[in-house]
Amino acid sequence: MRMTKSKKSILVILAVGAVLLFTGWALIGHWQGKTSPVKIVFIPKIVDDSDFWGSLTEGAQVAAKEYDANMTITGADSENDYIKQRELLLQAAEDRPDVIMIAPSSFTDITDAIKQTLEMGIKVVLVDSSIDQELGLTLVATDNFQAGQKMGDFIKKNLPDSDPVIGIVAHVKGSSTAMEREHGLRDGLGEYEENIVDTVFCNSNYQKAYEVTKEMLEKNPGINVIAGLNEYSAVGAARAVKDLGLEGKITMVGFDSSIEEIQLLEEGVFKGIIIQKPFNMGYLGVQKAVEIAHGTVVEKDVNSGSELITKDNMYTEENQKLLFHFRESN
Repeated sequence: MRMTKSKKSILVILAVGAVLLFTGWALIGHWQGKTSPVKIVFIPKIVDDSDFWGSLTEGAQVAAKEYDANMTITGADSENDYIKQRELLLQAAEDRPDVIMIAPSSFTDITDAIKQTLEMGIKVVLVDSSIDQELGLTLVATDNFQAGQKMGDFIKKNLPDSDPVIGIVAHVKGSSTAMEREHGLRDGLGEYEENIVDTVFCNSNYQKAYEVTKEMLEKNPGINVIAGLNEYSAVGAARAVKDLGLEGKITMVGFDSSIEEIQLLEEGVFKGIIIQKPFNMGYLGVQKAVEIAHGTVVEKDVNSGSELITKDNMYTEENQKLLFHFRESN
Protein backbone atom coordinates (compact mmCIF):
# COMPACT_ATOMS: atom_id res chain seq x y z
CA MET A 1 0.00 0.00 0.00
CA ARG A 2 1.39 3.40 -0.95
CA MET A 3 1.89 5.89 1.84
CA THR A 4 0.29 9.27 1.19
CA LYS A 5 2.35 12.44 1.19
CA SER A 6 0.56 13.73 4.30
CA LYS A 7 1.29 10.51 6.22
CA LYS A 8 4.94 10.72 5.24
CA SER A 9 5.07 14.32 6.49
CA ILE A 10 3.56 13.32 9.82
CA LEU A 11 6.10 10.51 10.24
CA VAL A 12 8.95 12.88 9.42
CA ILE A 13 7.70 15.42 11.98
CA LEU A 14 7.34 12.73 14.64
CA ALA A 15 10.81 11.41 13.89
CA VAL A 16 12.38 14.87 14.11
CA GLY A 17 10.55 15.54 17.37
CA ALA A 18 11.79 12.27 18.83
CA VAL A 19 15.36 13.08 17.84
CA LEU A 20 15.15 16.54 19.45
CA LEU A 21 13.67 15.10 22.64
CA PHE A 22 16.32 12.39 22.79
CA THR A 23 19.07 14.92 22.10
CA GLY A 24 17.85 17.20 24.91
CA TRP A 25 17.77 14.39 27.47
CA ALA A 26 21.08 13.05 26.20
CA LEU A 27 22.64 16.48 26.70
CA ILE A 28 21.36 16.62 30.27
CA GLY A 29 22.69 13.11 30.82
CA HIS A 30 26.04 14.11 29.35
CA TRP A 31 26.31 17.08 31.74
CA GLN A 32 25.22 15.03 34.73
CA GLY A 33 27.57 12.17 33.91
CA LYS A 34 30.71 14.24 33.39
CA THR A 35 30.46 17.20 35.78
CA SER A 36 29.38 18.05 39.29
CA PRO A 37 26.06 19.91 39.67
CA VAL A 38 26.09 23.52 38.52
CA LYS A 39 26.02 25.86 41.51
CA ILE A 40 23.52 28.69 41.04
CA VAL A 41 22.58 31.55 43.35
CA PHE A 42 19.21 33.11 42.50
CA ILE A 43 18.61 36.68 43.71
CA PRO A 44 15.04 37.83 42.96
CA LYS A 45 13.97 41.41 43.61
CA ILE A 46 12.14 40.27 46.72
CA VAL A 47 11.47 37.11 48.68
CA ASP A 48 7.78 37.20 49.63
CA ASP A 49 4.49 35.39 49.11
CA SER A 50 3.31 37.25 46.00
CA ASP A 51 1.97 35.04 43.23
CA PHE A 52 4.40 36.43 40.65
CA TRP A 53 7.62 35.81 42.56
CA GLY A 54 6.28 32.57 43.99
CA SER A 55 5.56 31.21 40.52
CA LEU A 56 8.86 32.44 39.10
CA THR A 57 10.76 30.81 41.95
CA GLU A 58 8.81 27.58 41.48
CA GLY A 59 9.76 27.49 37.80
CA ALA A 60 13.41 28.00 38.73
CA GLN A 61 13.26 25.20 41.30
CA VAL A 62 11.68 22.77 38.83
CA ALA A 63 14.41 23.50 36.28
CA ALA A 64 17.14 23.18 38.92
CA LYS A 65 15.84 19.73 39.80
CA GLU A 66 15.57 18.63 36.17
CA TYR A 67 19.04 19.88 35.30
CA ASP A 68 20.59 18.62 38.54
CA ALA A 69 21.67 22.13 39.56
CA ASN A 70 22.42 23.14 43.14
CA MET A 71 20.45 26.38 43.58
CA THR A 72 20.20 28.65 46.61
CA ILE A 73 17.85 31.64 46.85
CA THR A 74 18.45 34.91 48.67
CA GLY A 75 16.71 38.25 48.36
CA ALA A 76 15.74 41.53 49.98
CA ASP A 77 12.51 42.23 51.86
CA SER A 78 11.52 45.06 49.51
CA GLU A 79 11.64 45.38 45.73
CA ASN A 80 13.11 48.87 45.87
CA ASP A 81 15.94 47.96 48.28
CA TYR A 82 18.68 47.93 45.66
CA ILE A 83 21.31 48.60 48.35
CA LYS A 84 20.49 45.29 50.05
CA GLN A 85 20.36 43.49 46.71
CA ARG A 86 23.77 44.86 45.78
CA GLU A 87 25.14 43.62 49.11
CA LEU A 88 23.61 40.16 48.57
CA LEU A 89 25.05 39.97 45.07
CA LEU A 90 28.60 40.72 46.21
CA GLN A 91 28.24 38.29 49.13
CA ALA A 92 27.08 35.58 46.73
CA ALA A 93 30.02 36.28 44.43
CA GLU A 94 32.42 35.65 47.32
CA ASP A 95 31.05 32.09 47.55
CA ARG A 96 32.20 31.47 43.96
CA PRO A 97 29.06 29.91 42.41
CA ASP A 98 29.12 28.96 38.74
CA VAL A 99 26.29 31.35 37.87
CA ILE A 100 24.34 34.08 39.64
CA MET A 101 20.80 34.58 38.32
CA ILE A 102 19.50 37.99 39.36
CA ALA A 103 16.40 40.13 38.83
CA PRO A 104 17.90 43.64 39.16
CA SER A 105 15.96 45.95 41.47
CA SER A 106 17.31 49.03 39.72
CA PHE A 107 18.09 49.81 36.11
CA THR A 108 21.24 51.73 37.11
CA ASP A 109 22.28 51.01 40.70
CA ILE A 110 23.09 47.29 40.43
CA THR A 111 25.26 47.54 37.32
CA ASP A 112 28.60 48.15 39.04
CA ALA A 113 28.11 45.16 41.36
CA ILE A 114 27.28 42.98 38.35
CA LYS A 115 30.46 44.17 36.62
CA GLN A 116 32.49 43.31 39.73
CA THR A 117 30.93 39.85 39.74
CA LEU A 118 31.83 39.29 36.09
CA GLU A 119 35.40 40.45 36.75
CA MET A 120 35.64 37.68 39.37
CA GLY A 121 34.96 35.17 36.60
CA ILE A 122 31.41 34.39 37.71
CA LYS A 123 28.74 34.18 35.03
CA VAL A 124 25.53 36.21 35.40
CA VAL A 125 22.05 35.70 33.95
CA LEU A 126 19.39 38.41 34.22
CA VAL A 127 15.73 37.56 34.74
CA ASP A 128 12.67 39.83 34.74
CA SER A 129 14.60 43.12 34.47
CA SER A 130 17.51 44.62 32.56
CA ILE A 131 20.28 47.06 33.45
CA ASP A 132 21.61 50.24 31.86
CA GLN A 133 24.75 48.77 30.27
CA GLU A 134 25.22 46.15 27.57
CA LEU A 135 27.50 43.60 29.21
CA GLY A 136 26.78 40.70 26.88
CA LEU A 137 24.45 39.06 29.41
CA THR A 138 21.49 36.81 28.67
CA LEU A 139 18.16 38.33 29.74
CA VAL A 140 15.13 36.09 30.30
CA ALA A 141 12.10 38.34 30.68
CA THR A 142 8.75 39.51 29.44
CA ASP A 143 9.04 41.94 26.55
CA ASN A 144 7.76 44.71 28.80
CA PHE A 145 7.47 47.35 26.09
CA GLN A 146 5.35 44.98 24.02
CA ALA A 147 3.24 44.06 27.07
CA GLY A 148 2.71 47.76 27.77
CA GLN A 149 1.65 48.26 24.17
CA LYS A 150 -0.97 45.53 24.57
CA MET A 151 -2.31 47.33 27.62
CA GLY A 152 -2.40 50.71 25.88
CA ASP A 153 -4.07 49.32 22.77
CA PHE A 154 -6.68 47.52 24.91
CA ILE A 155 -7.44 50.72 26.84
CA LYS A 156 -7.76 52.64 23.56
CA LYS A 157 -10.35 50.12 22.35
CA ASN A 158 -12.29 50.21 25.65
CA LEU A 159 -12.40 53.91 26.47
CA PRO A 160 -15.30 55.28 28.54
CA ASP A 161 -18.02 57.23 26.74
CA SER A 162 -16.82 60.51 28.25
CA ASP A 163 -13.41 61.99 27.49
CA PRO A 164 -10.75 59.65 28.91
CA VAL A 165 -8.74 60.89 31.87
CA ILE A 166 -5.98 58.38 32.56
CA GLY A 167 -3.96 57.68 35.70
CA ILE A 168 -1.05 55.24 35.97
CA VAL A 169 -0.12 53.37 39.15
CA ALA A 170 3.40 52.01 38.64
CA HIS A 171 5.68 50.03 40.94
CA VAL A 172 9.35 50.96 41.47
CA LYS A 173 10.55 54.22 39.97
CA GLY A 174 13.73 53.66 37.98
CA SER A 175 13.22 49.92 37.45
CA SER A 176 13.45 48.75 33.86
CA THR A 177 10.08 46.98 34.02
CA ALA A 178 8.26 50.12 35.19
CA MET A 179 9.91 52.29 32.56
CA GLU A 180 9.43 49.88 29.67
CA ARG A 181 5.79 49.10 30.51
CA GLU A 182 4.91 52.78 30.80
CA HIS A 183 6.67 53.58 27.51
CA GLY A 184 4.82 50.73 25.83
CA LEU A 185 1.52 51.82 27.37
CA ARG A 186 1.97 55.36 26.08
CA ASP A 187 2.87 54.05 22.64
CA GLY A 188 -0.20 51.78 22.59
CA LEU A 189 -2.49 54.64 23.59
CA GLY A 190 -1.44 56.60 20.52
CA GLU A 191 -3.18 59.96 20.40
CA TYR A 192 -4.73 59.30 23.82
CA GLU A 193 -1.33 59.49 25.52
CA GLU A 194 -1.99 63.19 26.08
CA ASN A 195 -4.95 62.18 28.30
CA ILE A 196 -2.60 60.80 30.98
CA VAL A 197 -2.77 63.19 33.93
CA ASP A 198 -0.60 61.45 36.53
CA THR A 199 1.82 58.59 37.19
CA VAL A 200 2.34 57.48 40.80
CA PHE A 201 4.61 54.83 42.31
CA CYS A 202 3.92 52.34 45.09
CA ASN A 203 7.35 50.71 45.61
CA SER A 204 5.67 47.34 44.99
CA ASN A 205 3.62 47.55 48.16
CA TYR A 206 -0.13 46.85 48.23
CA GLN A 207 -0.93 49.39 50.96
CA LYS A 208 1.21 52.08 49.34
CA ALA A 209 -0.57 51.47 46.02
CA TYR A 210 -3.92 51.82 47.82
CA GLU A 211 -2.86 55.11 49.38
CA VAL A 212 -1.30 56.72 46.29
CA THR A 213 -4.35 55.75 44.20
CA LYS A 214 -6.70 57.47 46.65
CA GLU A 215 -4.44 60.53 46.67
CA MET A 216 -4.31 60.56 42.86
CA LEU A 217 -8.11 60.38 42.65
CA GLU A 218 -8.51 63.17 45.20
CA LYS A 219 -6.14 65.34 43.17
CA ASN A 220 -7.71 64.34 39.83
CA PRO A 221 -11.37 63.46 40.50
CA GLY A 222 -12.08 63.22 36.77
CA ILE A 223 -9.91 60.13 36.30
CA ASN A 224 -11.96 57.40 34.62
CA VAL A 225 -9.16 55.05 33.49
CA ILE A 226 -6.47 53.51 35.73
CA ALA A 227 -3.61 51.28 34.60
CA GLY A 228 -1.75 49.26 37.26
CA LEU A 229 1.67 48.16 36.04
CA ASN A 230 2.37 45.17 38.30
CA GLU A 231 0.59 42.91 40.81
CA TYR A 232 1.08 45.21 43.80
CA SER A 233 0.08 48.41 41.99
CA ALA A 234 -2.91 46.84 40.23
CA VAL A 235 -4.33 45.15 43.34
CA GLY A 236 -3.75 48.16 45.60
CA ALA A 237 -5.38 50.48 43.07
CA ALA A 238 -8.37 48.15 42.66
CA ARG A 239 -8.89 47.97 46.43
CA ALA A 240 -8.95 51.77 46.57
CA VAL A 241 -11.44 52.01 43.70
CA LYS A 242 -13.73 49.46 45.39
CA ASP A 243 -13.55 51.19 48.78
CA LEU A 244 -14.42 54.50 47.14
CA GLY A 245 -17.43 52.91 45.44
CA LEU A 246 -16.06 53.68 41.98
CA GLU A 247 -16.05 50.20 40.46
CA GLY A 248 -17.85 50.35 37.11
CA LYS A 249 -17.16 54.09 36.90
CA ILE A 250 -13.43 53.68 36.32
CA THR A 251 -12.05 51.46 33.56
CA MET A 252 -9.28 49.47 35.22
CA VAL A 253 -6.57 47.41 33.55
CA GLY A 254 -4.00 45.48 35.57
CA PHE A 255 -0.76 43.58 35.21
CA ASP A 256 -0.01 40.04 36.44
CA SER A 257 -2.37 37.29 37.59
CA SER A 258 -2.63 36.88 41.35
CA ILE A 259 -5.68 35.08 42.70
CA GLU A 260 -7.09 38.42 43.87
CA GLU A 261 -6.62 39.94 40.43
CA ILE A 262 -8.42 37.03 38.80
CA GLN A 263 -11.31 37.48 41.23
CA LEU A 264 -11.40 41.21 40.47
CA LEU A 265 -11.51 40.39 36.76
CA GLU A 266 -14.43 38.00 37.31
CA GLU A 267 -16.22 40.69 39.33
CA GLY A 268 -15.74 43.23 36.55
CA VAL A 269 -13.51 45.57 38.54
CA PHE A 270 -10.76 44.93 36.00
CA LYS A 271 -11.68 45.21 32.33
CA GLY A 272 -8.58 43.22 31.45
CA ILE A 273 -5.20 42.11 32.79
CA ILE A 274 -1.88 41.61 31.07
CA ILE A 275 -0.39 38.42 32.44
CA GLN A 276 3.24 37.39 32.34
CA LYS A 277 4.48 33.82 32.41
CA PRO A 278 6.67 33.85 35.53
CA PHE A 279 6.94 30.06 35.81
CA ASN A 280 8.37 29.98 32.28
CA MET A 281 10.67 32.87 33.15
CA GLY A 282 12.14 31.11 36.18
CA TYR A 283 12.46 27.79 34.36
CA LEU A 284 14.15 29.30 31.32
CA GLY A 285 16.45 31.39 33.51
CA VAL A 286 17.87 28.31 35.21
CA GLN A 287 17.99 26.39 31.93
CA LYS A 288 20.08 29.15 30.34
CA ALA A 289 22.26 29.42 33.46
CA VAL A 290 23.10 25.71 33.24
CA GLU A 291 23.80 25.94 29.52
CA ILE A 292 26.09 28.94 30.03
CA ALA A 293 27.91 27.18 32.88
CA HIS A 294 28.68 24.33 30.47
CA GLY A 295 30.02 26.69 27.82
CA THR A 296 27.01 26.67 25.52
CA VAL A 297 26.46 29.88 23.56
CA VAL A 298 22.87 31.00 24.19
CA GLU A 299 20.71 33.79 22.85
CA LYS A 300 20.93 37.16 24.62
CA ASP A 301 17.21 37.95 24.74
CA VAL A 302 14.74 35.25 25.75
CA ASN A 303 11.13 36.46 25.74
CA SER A 304 9.07 34.48 28.26
CA GLY A 305 5.82 35.92 26.86
CA SER A 306 2.68 37.79 27.93
CA GLU A 307 -1.05 37.55 27.20
CA LEU A 308 -4.07 39.84 27.42
CA ILE A 309 -6.81 38.23 29.51
CA THR A 310 -10.39 39.50 29.68
CA LYS A 311 -13.56 38.21 31.25
CA ASP A 312 -14.56 36.93 27.80
CA ASN A 313 -11.47 34.79 27.19
CA MET A 314 -10.36 33.85 30.70
CA TYR A 315 -12.24 30.55 30.63
CA THR A 316 -10.55 29.11 27.54
CA GLU A 317 -8.51 25.99 28.26
CA GLU A 318 -5.21 27.64 27.35
CA ASN A 319 -5.84 30.72 29.49
CA GLN A 320 -7.02 28.62 32.42
CA LYS A 321 -3.65 26.86 32.34
CA LEU A 322 -1.87 30.22 32.39
CA LEU A 323 -4.04 31.71 35.13
CA PHE A 324 -4.07 28.74 37.46
CA HIS A 325 -0.71 27.10 36.81
CA PHE A 326 0.60 28.00 40.26
CA ARG A 327 -2.36 26.29 41.92
CA GLU A 328 -2.11 23.19 39.73
CA SER A 329 1.56 22.66 40.47
CA ASN A 330 1.00 22.30 44.21
